Amino acid sequence: MVVLTKGFYVCEECKFKYKEKTIAQKCENWCKKHKSCNLEVTKHAIN
Repeated sequence: MVVLTKGFYVCEECKFKYKEKTIAQKCENWCKKHKSCNLEVTKHAIN
């Protein structure tokens, strides 16, 4: 489940943060299914 923390959406699997909920959900879905990160998704992550 994607969580809103300090104004950012966080992937509960890898803990990467995103401005957009839809991108965070894509990240989490990928992480759960493949047990890895997708560079096309994580390039949108915020430090």
